[in-house]
Formats: sequence, C-alpha cells, structure tokens
Amino acid sequence: MTRKIRSIGVLVAVPLVLLVATGSGAGAARTSPVLPGTVACRTWSGVIKFSPHLKTTGVSPTETFTITATLGTTASPCVTSLGMPQLGKIKGKLKFSSTGGANRCSTVFSGGALTPTPPSKFKLTWTSPPGSPTHWTQPGPFAVTGAVAMNTITVTGGAVAGSFSPFATPNATLAGPAPWGVAGVTAACGSTNGLASLPLGVGSSGSW
Repeated sequence: MTRKIRSIGVLVAVPLVLLVATGSGAGAARTSPVLPGTVACRTWSGVIKFSPHLKTTGVSPTETFTITATLGTTASPCVTSLGMPQLGKIKGKLKFSSTGGANRCSTVFSGGALTPTPPSKFKLTWTSPPGSPTHWTQPGPFAVTGAVAMNTITVTGGAVAGSFSPFATPNATLAGPAPWGVAGVTAACGSTNGLASLPLGVGSSGSW
C-alpha cells in the first residue's frame, strides 16, 4: 500500500510527535490491495532532541526539534483497524522561529500552539509489513503544543491520502518514561547547558 500525507494547512505532533493521541498509520506491501483503515500505535521508543538546547532564558530566534522513534514492538505492535500487526519508524524535524526566544522553555511549554516553519516534515515508514513512506509536510496545519506541565508535546496536522482512507488530522503525543516530570525539565532548562533532549517512551502515541 502506498500512502502519502499532504499538508492542508498547522511538537510536535511530532509526534515528534510528535503530535494526544491514539495512533493510526497505514502501510503494507506495495502488492497488497487498497483497503480503508487506520493503524493504532501506543508503544514508542526514541528521542526528541532540541537545537539549540532549551533554556529558561533562551534567546535564540530559531529552534529545531529532531524526532526519531520506533513505532511498536514484536511484543506490542501497532494494530490496524483490520486487526493486523504493524511496525514502523518515524523521523523528522520541526523548525520554529520566535522574536521572544524560540529556545526558551516557557515558549515551548506554553500550553499554546506553535506553528513550525518550512521545511518542517516527518517521514513515516512501515517496516513490517513493509510499505511506502508517508510524509507530514509543511506548510500546512502542523501545530506543536508543549504542555504547561512540561510532560508532553503534542503535534497535530496534515491530511492523509493513499491506500488507506483519508484521516483528517493526523496527530502524535510525545511523552517520556514516567512521564517527563516538571521538576526534571525545569532543572535542565535552568542549567548551564540547557535541556538537550527528552526520551520518547511510555505515553507516546500517534494517529495517521
């Protein structure tokens, strides 16, 4: 199956997802018949990296999130709406600009949506069964919202078309083990080096 995500004008869901979420994505061998459906992914592992590092007093006019994650495991795979197991990978970058300090922790974790700038995009590849990569592409409806509690970053936006029925608003919730704790994130933001990255794990999920 082949599926592409075209932006329709928004982590972020990245999720990072990116982007809260019940995951859905679609992909299978190119020779498979075209069938409607979605894929739910609730087991993620990976990392979201911040460049420059996030700081309490950050002054950089730009910020880039780089997200890399594995979707599903053999023990807990993603599952299609048709009941079939699915494994995948997602990788991408979300870029932001802000006159008030794009790498300031209060900017990222404001509770309000941030709009990434071009060429922000994700590449989603279904590896088992194999399928064509799908993309979230900017400009479009990408929106990235960091929770005030600093425990999640939600990425929303995009339009899905292709071998599975269109899904209006793909999204991903990126969360780490525990999940991320406000104390740890706050301490890292206030440190000399700043917050370089956060793990993706328990709580991460996505919809495509």
